[in-house]
Amino acid sequence: MRPGESLEGSRSARGRCIDANHIANSGTERCLARLSRRRMKRATTKRRTRGMTDGGMMRCFLWSLVLFSLSSRAQGFIYTCGGTLKGRNGSIESPGFPYGYPNGANCTWVIVGEEGSRIQLIFLSFAIEEEYDFLSLYDGHPHPANFRTRLTGFQAPPPVTSTGNVFSLRLTSDFAVSAHGFKLNYEELHSTSCGNPGVPPKAVLNGGGRFAVGDRVQYSCVPGYVLDGHATLTCITNSANT
Repeated sequence: MRPGESLEGSRSARGRCIDANHIANSGTERCLARLSRRRMKRATTKRRTRGMTDGGMMRCFLWSLVLFSLSSRAQGFIYTCGGTLKGRNGSIESPGFPYGYPNGANCTWVIVGEEGSRIQLIFLSFAIEEEYDFLSLYDGHPHPANFRTRLTGFQAPPPVTSTGNVFSLRLTSDFAVSAHGFKLNYEELHSTSCGNPGVPPKAVLNGGGRFAVGDRVQYSCVPGYVLDGHATLTCITNSANT
């Protein structure tokens, strides 16, 4: 000890004496605290991993539902309708008319008249998604060999007449957009009738009614339009007496 220094000052310069048990306990507490933090971190990591796994499973499940739905639509749940119609006249409407026909429609109507007669279709309304949905006409039963024409779009076609006593229609639609659909009247024609010749846009039909052999009908135009073609039509028989 240097002159002028007190004993207390000397102890302070050399450092403090700390209980060994306190050091051991403090070190143990630090080790336990560090170990506890590691365990908590591992547990948190496991929970996060488990949560991500559950979330991934849920996403996979939802994607499976979406793919199943798309696959179902691709395979097509077909809406069928139609039937065989007999009688001198009647009407046909697409399903849901005028609020829209269903997607995936495959509807066939077969109109059967008396032997020796013909069938005429007169369209009252027509709106079918152009180039994707179609109304196919068959001059006879619905067989490829009897295919007559395919109608689509948003303009009512002129009257169509079969060559025999059976006329078939088939509506087919895809699985996307639809339209209002169609409505038509059909009529059985005999050899003494020519059937309704139809009315062009912006024209007026005068006379007729039965459109029988010998009947005449006359056309005129609404104001502002000029007639291009014959103004008068006469119903006559041909070599087949029709």
